[in-house]
Amino acid sequence: MSFMAKRFIKKFRAENYKKSVAHSFLKPNQKINIFRQSADQYKIRPVKNGQLVTIQPIQNPTSQILYFHGGAFTVPMNEDQLEMITKIATESNSLIQVADFPLLPKHSADEILQFAQAAFDLVIESELPTFIVADSAGAKIALQLLVDNPGKAAGSSFISPWLDTKLTSPAIAERADEDILLDLPTLQEIGRWFDQGATPEKWVDYTDAAQLKGVGPVQIFYGENEMLVPCDLQFIEALQNAEGANPEVIAFKDGYHDYTLWFKLSETKKTFKRIAEFIKDQRGA
Repeated sequence: MSFMAKRFIKKFRAENYKKSVAHSFLKPNQKINIFRQSADQYKIRPVKNGQLVTIQPIQNPTSQILYFHGGAFTVPMNEDQLEMITKIATESNSLIQVADFPLLPKHSADEILQFAQAAFDLVIESELPTFIVADSAGAKIALQLLVDNPGKAAGSSFISPWLDTKLTSPAIAERADEDILLDLPTLQEIGRWFDQGATPEKWVDYTDAAQLKGVGPVQIFYGENEMLVPCDLQFIEALQNAEGANPEVIAFKDGYHDYTLWFKLSETKKTFKRIAEFIKDQRGA
């Protein structure tokens, strides 16, 4: 058990942290963009209402990571997420390709997917093997790319994936009050925004093994304190029964949603290490 994780959980409950998270999801400041504020530090390529940002944290990378950030499809990528993916890339000797996708509600789910495919097509032009890392809402975008482009990613790592936009399961509702970060009505509202702009035929059912054929090696990390655990378990079961899928599952008893953005946690350090090892193993290093 992690003493530090328990300490954060107690602190977040005392401060009603989920209330501020809900507010940031529903009323985000989308004018902020950490890359455009420091454009001279990055290679930025405009792509279909978003941008692909290339970052090289190490010399002579032997792989590249295409990263899809969390934030409920509404919140721009933040400095903590940038630090997280930089740590993972450095440890795995990888170049970073940030998929800085267009956001709800200004842009639709289908527009997000159009961006993601265009960005992916640019990234895989490189000779470097491509790995996908995605957290929370970013995992839904990443999963769709894996389904639409079988065999083109060398491997994927999903952290606290949010794949169910409806969240109507009684099992989710039973866990909702205990989640320290995620507010169920807020996610359901944003899920409706997403579904209103999503053509059903373009988006995979994450619980259907037949639709997950060929997604390849996938890591799933989550905390057992998360409201989304029932969705994670459905996804894992589907992956285990899907042809051409090879899931690795790592759950942390004291982990909470997107725990990897708190860098002092032992769970976070273990996750970064496992992802780096996974990337090295898949590329044969």
